[in-house]
Amino acid sequence: MQVILYIWRNLRRNKLRSFLTTLSIGFSLALMTVLHGYMAMQGEWGKEAQKHGRLVVMNSQGFSGRLPISYVDKVTGVAGIESATPYAWYGGNYKEEQMPFAQFGCDPKTVFSVWNEYGIDPAELANWCSTKNGCVVDRKLAEKRKWQVGEKIPLQGTFYPFNLDLVLCGVFDSPKYTDSLWFHWDYLNEGLKQQNARGVDNAGTIFAKTARAADLSALAKTIDDRFASSDNPTRTQTEAAFAQMFSDMLGNVQQYIRNIGLAVAFSLTLVAANAMAMSMRERTTEVAVLKAIGFSQLRVLVLVLGEACGITLWGGTLGILLGCSCLQALHNFNSQFFPFGVLEMAGPWLVWLVGISATIGLASGIVPAIRAAQLSVIDGLRRVI
Repeated sequence: MQVILYIWRNLRRNKLRSFLTTLSIGFSLALMTVLHGYMAMQGEWGKEAQKHGRLVVMNSQGFSGRLPISYVDKVTGVAGIESATPYAWYGGNYKEEQMPFAQFGCDPKTVFSVWNEYGIDPAELANWCSTKNGCVVDRKLAEKRKWQVGEKIPLQGTFYPFNLDLVLCGVFDSPKYTDSLWFHWDYLNEGLKQQNARGVDNAGTIFAKTARAADLSALAKTIDDRFASSDNPTRTQTEAAFAQMFSDMLGNVQQYIRNIGLAVAFSLTLVAANAMAMSMRERTTEVAVLKAIGFSQLRVLVLVLGEACGITLWGGTLGILLGCSCLQALHNFNSQFFPFGVLEMAGPWLVWLVGISATIGLASGIVPAIRAAQLSVIDGLRRVI
């Protein structure tokens, strides 16, 4: 207890320096918390997607290739596939807003079988199925836009040269906010046919629900083998792999984050080491007095390392709390791109960040601690600070 009290007293000796060192560590650890929280979110997203047993079928050339609408029935006919729906990205503008939310053309008769964890009122679903230009939206999106059933939602085509004059037929509930609008794929396709435009009979992507999640790899291979010799060979992957693909488009994001983390940790070690070196130089005589009254080298070593770890853990805890607050705020503000709250993502990565704080303390304090432990009483008392 006396050792802890002594460490606490030394941390408060130069309050301004301790405060600034704590802030530098805290803000840097807050950045690392947000970055590693993003990686944890990607992992949770993958686990969540894996549970639902969905496959995504696309052209082997990616989004630029065609995926004929006839493939939907062929995918549905594969043993082990329960249901499939086209899922064509539209990407239109709403009034003066450029692509403010996600818009997809699908089959209203099967889409809620593919996303069976989503819920919608049966009457609203029937209304959507019978309304050619009808659409449904995520409930949170409807609340955000203050849309009511019957509302007209005009979308101006950007990728497709055909505008959609949609009518809101219902809202659906989803476990995570999707920020999505779904409309009839047939409505878009017929409009493209009338204009003889590109994209006719193109499903874009196909989402398929499997009977058992354990069969995903085998089913993906079966689907790809079925279309291997066709004019439009496919690339089938799990929903989790499909989501990860967008991160991969930005490069090896996880490796970038790790490298940034290493650079930040190294910088923090230098900052903390500088603070500890200054502190020990100011207290050379004090350390000599402690040794003169019976403090052993080991005890002096523990005192100095404890002080170094104390200030870095203090700053690290502040930074982790600040970073977690930022992650939660991002989730509350834009849950489409940050679908998980901090409590849902909590895991070993948080403990790892605390460990980084302690490691920075040990690394920054080891040299001053060894020098203090080896300090001669006579040499220490001779110095005048």
